[in-house]
Order: sequence, then structure tokens, then C-alpha cells
Amino acid sequence: MIATRTRAAKRTPAHRRATTWLRAMRGPRPGTYHFGTDAPVCLLGSACAALAAELLDRRLLEYERQDWIAHIGSFQRDDGLFDDPCLRPAADGARGAQYALMHQTFLATMALDALGAAPARPLALLGSWRDDDAVYRWIDQLPWDDPWRDSNWVEWIGYFLLADAGIRSADVPLLRERWPAGFGGLMAWLTEHIDRATGFWGRPALDEPWRSLNLVATAYHHYVFFYATGTPIPALDHVIDTVLALQQPGGLFLPGTTGGDPCADLDAIDVLANATRLIDYRRAAVHEALERAARAILGAQRRNGAFVWSRDPAETPTATQTLGRLLDPRPTVRAHERLRAVQAYRSERLGPRMRYAGAVGLKFRKAGGDLYSHWFRPLALAIAAQVLPAERRPISWDFGFRTQITQGWWPGGAA
Repeated sequence: MIATRTRAAKRTPAHRRATTWLRAMRGPRPGTYHFGTDAPVCLLGSACAALAAELLDRRLLEYERQDWIAHIGSFQRDDGLFDDPCLRPAADGARGAQYALMHQTFLATMALDALGAAPARPLALLGSWRDDDAVYRWIDQLPWDDPWRDSNWVEWIGYFLLADAGIRSADVPLLRERWPAGFGGLMAWLTEHIDRATGFWGRPALDEPWRSLNLVATAYHHYVFFYATGTPIPALDHVIDTVLALQQPGGLFLPGTTGGDPCADLDAIDVLANATRLIDYRRAAVHEALERAARAILGAQRRNGAFVWSRDPAETPTATQTLGRLLDPRPTVRAHERLRAVQAYRSERLGPRMRYAGAVGLKFRKAGGDLYSHWFRPLALAIAAQVLPAERRPISWDFGFRTQITQGWWPGGAA
């Protein structure tokens, strides 16, 4: 059963445009969605569309709901994993095929839950994780040379164990006697390996500020289980200092850029918002940082409503500049030069093509709009709004948070 809102949805022009663009990404068959502008129909498109709809307006989930569920479910294998050939990584991919399968399964399972359904087949891997010692050993054998990467496995295992046990936000704080088998091993590893002086895990061999970004992103994947169980997080003052130091002049958090990155920005905003929810430290600076970040995200929303992976208006050519080249009357300007000007304008306006998570079959325009960003960007806005004073919120949407303990869940309750 899909949860309903507790109060009427508040709408703004930015919200209306966002829902309009989401609907525009529907594919040729019911329940199918293009991943984004100039991107194919794929599992990730339909999964992220469902998660974005849950966040923006749950009424959208009722449209073709059964077809939506059937389409996502069609990608599930007998072992319970979801596999879309479009999302298979390149042969030289750093994360590997199993990582890609788990990422797809994580998103597909959450999307089905948003639609009021569940996977048709159980996840076979879960059987080996229903034991505290086994989970502890499994997490411990990860290389941890890239904590941001390896922490995804911790997030996936914890999510699947809690979801399989039917644990939701109404069960928080989750008392130890209600922990499902295997979850105790996960919590034991996390609490034993956290650096109590910093509040982070791992020692990535990176230079600053990339090292700090890696640590913050890792913490984002782990902290959700601390929030759910009421487990104290050490050194939250240091955590806040670290995140604030990562903020770029444009308001977002990917070092050296103005346009940011949906993962890095959400991770930083979520960690910062939850930290200030839990302790009173540099609160004025936190509020200022969250407001700047929210305004930067809103400022990069396209006029058609799409939220984008990254968009830096300062580096984008104007239509006037391109038209000047296109309509240049001089006979020395050849036709193919005019055509290249138009193609360059389109490419630069929508950003270069990039591959999602290294998948060879899923390319999209970085600044054209994609459904992963269309979920993560509004989610970052929603989280920032929960801790900002009403007069400082640049948005006034009635967001629908996840009720499972996972990405998209807000531990503090609605503001």
C-alpha cells in the first residue's frame, strides 16, 4: 500500500516544472522511462523515476503503476539480482560486474517499495548474510582502499537485512532486540572501526580536499544505521568542520567545480543536516551553507524542469554567440562550419556525454537532465529544508521521504 501525505502538497513553479519533466521521460510502453535527455529507456530510468515521483508527488506513482512494477520486475534474475544489459560496466570498470548488479538491485528494490510492491524472488545472497559473524567478516575483507566505494556494500547489506525484516521508520529507534540476524555484525564492524577522533572510516590515499570528500561520502552510507539505532556518532563537531570546508564558492561540494555532482552534494548536505540536528555546533554557519547549497541546486534546474548532474552557467555559450556564427554573412564561413557551431552549442548547453557508473550502454548529457539527478537533487533540497529556519528555505515543497531505512529517509521527521 502506497503511503499518503499527511497534508496537501505545496507547489511552486520549480516543483511543477520538475513533475512535468518527470512525466516527459516516459518511454514508448507503459511503465518504461528514459534515463534522461538523449538517454535510452532502461531499468535505472524506471527505478529512479519511481523514487523521484515518491519524493515529488506520490500521486504520480498511481499512473500505470502495475505496468511500472511489471517492467522493473522483468529485470530480476532467478537469484534475486536485477540485471539490465544497458547497465553492465565496461571490461576495465573499477567496480566490477557484481558491484553493478548490487547497485541495480538496490535501486530496483527501493523503487518497487515506492510503488507499493516487492521483488518477486528473494535475494539469494541474503542467506549468507543472516549471521552476525559472517557479515562482520564479509565487510572486513573488503579492500577499504577506496572507502567511498566499499561503503556502498555496507549500505546495501544493511538495507536488505532491514527491509527483509520489515523494519521501517515507524520502528525507529530500532532497539537491539529487534535487530535482524546479521545486522548486529554490521553494527559491530562499524562501531569498532570508526575513528573516534574524526567520526570517519578509512584512510584513502588521496590529497585534500578529495580525501575529505571520500570520507564524508563514506560516512553518508554508514550514518543512516546510527540514526536508526540511536547509536551516538563521535566527533560530530569535526564532521561539521570537514563538510563546511568542502563547500565551493558556488555553493556545492565537488572540489574545483561550480556545478557540483549529485552524489557528492547529497552526501555532504545529508551529513551536515543530520549533524546539526544532533548537536548544536556552528549552527549559523551550517544554515548559511545549506541555504547556499539549496539555492545553487535550484539555480541549475533547467527551464523545462530537469535537474541535472552538473551545470555551470558561467562556462555555457550564449545563444547569441552561436547564432552570430550561424548567421555570419561572410562567404568565407562554410556550411559545415555553421553546422559545427550548432552542434557545439547543443553539446555545450547540455554538457558532454558521460557514462553512468561506467556502464557502456548508458550515456547521457551531463547538463541535459537525468532521472538519477532528478531524484538526488530534490532529495538534497528536501533534507536541507528540514533543518533550515522557515524564512531561509528557498523552497516550499511537501516532500515525500522514504519510510524504509535507506537513502531518501529523513530521521528527524518532517519539519
